Amino acid sequence: MDIFKLKHAGSMAWGVAALICLGGAVGLRGPLTALMSLHMLVQIPLLVLAGLFAERAWRAGHPGPVAGARSRPAWSYNEYGIPGLLLVSLVGAAWMIPKALDDALTDWRVAAFKYLGLPVCGWVLGASLRRSNVIIKLFFLGNFCWMSAIVGMIYLDQPIRLCNAYLQDDQDWSGRGLIALAIVLPSCWLLAELKPVWRFLNR
Repeated sequence: MDIFKLKHAGSMAWGVAALICLGGAVGLRGPLTALMSLHMLVQIPLLVLAGLFAERAWRAGHPGPVAGARSRPAWSYNEYGIPGLLLVSLVGAAWMIPKALDDALTDWRVAAFKYLGLPVCGWVLGASLRRSNVIIKLFFLGNFCWMSAIVGMIYLDQPIRLCNAYLQDDQDWSGRGLIALAIVLPSCWLLAELKPVWRFLNR
């Protein structure tokens, strides 16, 4: 009974976190999309985190089926998490394109993809990370951070604004934010994965 209560509490905690992220991203969509930096570096990550936390909530409440996921045909297409991480990387790259941010404000289809597709990507991200090893995680993390830094430098180097909906100054702040993300994200990952990385290096 105590174990059941702990699992239920864990599932509830992750579920509440998912709802907070989703509610913040949707409920505050006006302020969060008013600036390019907030749109790209706050709202979009909140939507992804909502899906990731929801996946963790589901896993905390259903530990049995997840543990045997490798034998299920539905998961055979995500071997070692590589297809899922590739999908998330491509989606992340797409939302670094200025035109995507403009279309999300004017085209309801792109907006629907953002508010529905990004939480799904977060769910896929969480499931894929569980199935991948340290090397695979490091490869995709390095690729994403490199891409983020390059896009950030492009934003800073452009003499004209790339988004019709946002000003040049905010574009510069978005570039700085992407470069900062490329530095902070691997640092956070290293702290979270310190024990697995240490075990791998001491083989």
